[in-house]
Amino acid sequence: MNDKIDTPDMMIYAMASEIENFDTVLHGVSSPLPILAMSVARKTHAPDMAYISGSEGVDPELDRIYPSSFDARLNRNAVAYFGLHEAFDLAQRGELKIMFLGAAQVDRYGNTNLSVIGDVNRPKVQLPGGAASAFLMPITPKVVIWVTRQSSRVFVEEVDFVTGQGYNHRTDEHKKNEIVIISNLGVMNFKNPDRLMQIQYYHPGHSVDEIKENTGFDILVAPDVSESPVPGPDIIKLINQIDPEGVRRSEFR
Repeated sequence: MNDKIDTPDMMIYAMASEIENFDTVLHGVSSPLPILAMSVARKTHAPDMAYISGSEGVDPELDRIYPSSFDARLNRNAVAYFGLHEAFDLAQRGELKIMFLGAAQVDRYGNTNLSVIGDVNRPKVQLPGGAASAFLMPITPKVVIWVTRQSSRVFVEEVDFVTGQGYNHRTDEHKKNEIVIISNLGVMNFKNPDRLMQIQYYHPGHSVDEIKENTGFDILVAPDVSESPVPGPDIIKLINQIDPEGVRRSEFR
């Protein structure tokens, strides 16, 4: 067991591991962890991935990140500019391979909520909304949801509002597409016949039981569940180089 790796770095490495070489990958707003994950992947095992920035640059020369993921400096020396509205066409053509999304709630089927907490007519909390989630989530081959604080308030039996469609709201064609949930405790997927959330990895210092205790439904456990692979010193060094001011930690405050 290695419990000395900071949670943000553990999550960044897990997120980067979902990217393969030659993938076309998109992140949206408020996304320091995805930006770092995409940067790590491109500088290590996926040098030929296509990086589409939320600030609308394609394959920028990213030497560091900033508090805003729409900071214009993130587009330095980009090979092209790509309006976010064009992501709809890209996904419709089947050319977008991975998208990173956040969620205020996620349920056993992978439905996500970024719209309201409580009754939609009298919400307790008004959330920012899902922007492109409703359109992009079902048709993208892999959607990676990141959650920095796993709890029964976030991992719920049923989301209060379906912003992004999970497997129980998908056509048979779209059920083949993959959802991965990466939290501060572990990695979950839906690789079982019923397409229900299951624990695939638990991060060092955590456990299957802890994930269960912080989930608001009876979460499944993958037959081959194991401890998450950990980043080596070279990866940690790379993350610190790209994020010298620790912007990644802002999501955990």
